[in-house]
Amino acid sequence: MIIVGIPLDIRPYNYDFLQSLAAMNSQLNLLLPEKNLLGFKKQPARHGALNDFLRQETGKADALIVSLDMYVYGGLFPARVHNERVEVLLSRLHHLRQIKWQQPDVKIYASALVLRTPCYDSSEEEPDWYATYGKAVYTYGFLSNKQQRVGLDTDESARLEHYQQLIPAAVLQDWLSRREKNRQVIQAAIQLVAEGVLEQLVIPLDDTAEFGFTAADRSRIYQWIDDAGVHERVHVHPGTDESGCTLLTRAWLDQRGRPFPVSVLYSNEQFSSVIPNYEDRPFIDSLRSHTAACGITLAAGDDQLYPLLAINGCGDIMQESAAASYGYDVHTGCRHQPHKNVTYSTRRSLDSFVAELTRRTHSVPVVIADLAFSNGGETELVDLLDHYGACDRICGYAGWNTTCNSLGTALATLVFASGSDNLAAVRNFLQERIMSNWAWQTEVRFPMQCEFLPASGASYADFDAVAEMVFSEIKQRLKTTWKAHLGNSFGGQVPEITHLSAPFHRLSGLNIKTEMRTEA
Repeated sequence: MIIVGIPLDIRPYNYDFLQSLAAMNSQLNLLLPEKNLLGFKKQPARHGALNDFLRQETGKADALIVSLDMYVYGGLFPARVHNERVEVLLSRLHHLRQIKWQQPDVKIYASALVLRTPCYDSSEEEPDWYATYGKAVYTYGFLSNKQQRVGLDTDESARLEHYQQLIPAAVLQDWLSRREKNRQVIQAAIQLVAEGVLEQLVIPLDDTAEFGFTAADRSRIYQWIDDAGVHERVHVHPGTDESGCTLLTRAWLDQRGRPFPVSVLYSNEQFSSVIPNYEDRPFIDSLRSHTAACGITLAAGDDQLYPLLAINGCGDIMQESAAASYGYDVHTGCRHQPHKNVTYSTRRSLDSFVAELTRRTHSVPVVIADLAFSNGGETELVDLLDHYGACDRICGYAGWNTTCNSLGTALATLVFASGSDNLAAVRNFLQERIMSNWAWQTEVRFPMQCEFLPASGASYADFDAVAEMVFSEIKQRLKTTWKAHLGNSFGGQVPEITHLSAPFHRLSGLNIKTEMRTEA
C-alpha cells in the first residue's frame, strides 16, 4: 500500500512518528515531502510546493493523509498568525476536489484544527500581541461564552467588563476575524466529506476547556456535521499532534478491510470519568472518539483475546509531570518541593496494573498509554515495568504532552505493532518513546531548563550558541536516568542516542533517535 502524506509540521510527533509507524510493516510505503518544503515555525510552507509534491506522488497512491492546517495555511503556527483572505484559503481546499475528480479511487483522509486560545501571555506560537494580551483574550472568551450559555455571577460579570475595556479593539478584531476564517475552512472541509471528496475528517480541539472561543466554535461544528449528515465520518475531539498518526492508522485499517478490536485495562477505573488537563470532556468520551477515528473497535468487557491498550490514569487530580519529579510549576515558572497528590496512591493499584499487563504480554500485543500526568510519563510506572520485566515484552509506550496526544499515539502504535513484520522497528520506537516521553520530559528537561541553561548563559529557546554542549549534557543525563531506572530491562543496556536535535530551536519537541547496539 502506498500512502502519500502532508504532515502538520516538521516536529517529530507530526513527521518522524509517521515514518516510524510505517516502518513496522513492509507492505506500507509512506511518502512525505522533504522537511525543507514544510516551513519553519511561523514561516509558512509554500502552497505551490505542496501542490507540486501531490501532483508528482498522488498518481501512485492508494490514499492521501492531509493536514489541512499545513495544506491550507502553511503549518500549525502559520494557521494561528496568517492574514490570508478567506477566498484564497478556500481555493486551496478546492485542489483536493480536483485530485478526487482525477483519481476517484484514491481515498483522502484529512484533519483540520480548531484555532486554539491558550491561557498565557506568549507570542512564541501566537500573534505578536499575544505576549501582552493572550491571557486577557482567553479570559474574555471564557467569560463571554459562559455568559451566553449559563450566565455569570456578579464578580464574573465585573471581570468580563474589565477585560472588554482592557483589550484593544484591533487585537480582538484580529483574533475574531482569524477565527471566522478558521470556521469557514472547517465548514468547507465538512462539505467535502458530504460530497465524498474526503473519506474522513478529524477535527482536533487544541488546548480546550468547558467554556471559551473553542467551545463556542465546537457547538457550531457539531451543527454543521448534523446538517451534512456525516456523523460517522467526522470526528471532533481533544488533541492536535497525534492527528497524523490517527489518519495513517485509519487509512491502513480501511485498506486492511477487517475489524481491529482492542481491549482496555485501567490502573484506575475512575479515570474514565476524569476531565484531563487542557481538555473539555471525560476521558471515556475522548477514548470512544479517538478509537472510532482510527477505525478501532473497543471490545465489550475485558476480552483477553484482543490487543490490549493499558491505560495508566491519574487519581482525582491530574498533575504536570514536572511538579511530581522536580517541583516545577509550568504555569507560574516557580519551583517548590516535588509532590504527588495522594490520590495517585489511594485511587490506583499501580503494582497490580503492571503485573496484569505483564501477564497479558504473553498472549497479546500490549501498548501502554501513560496518562497519569500532563507533559511526561510517570517514573513510578517505569520503575514497576522494569521490576516486572515488562519493558522487554510490551509493544509500545506513549506518555507525552496532553492526554489525547498520548492516546492517539498509543492507539496507532498498537495497530501497527500488532501486525508488524519488522520487530526491530517496533522495539526501536518503543525505546525512543520511553527515552523521550519519560526520561527527557519528566526527569531531565526541567533541571536542564532551570539550572544548566541559565548557568551556561542560555535559555529554553535561545541556546544555539552552546548547542553542542547542551546536547552533550542532555545525552549524558538521559543515559544516567535510563541506567538508574531501567537496569533490568533490555539486557541492562542503554540505547545509544544516534540523533538529537531541536527542530524548532527550543527544548520542547526534541527529536531523539536511538539504537540498541548489540554487544559482541
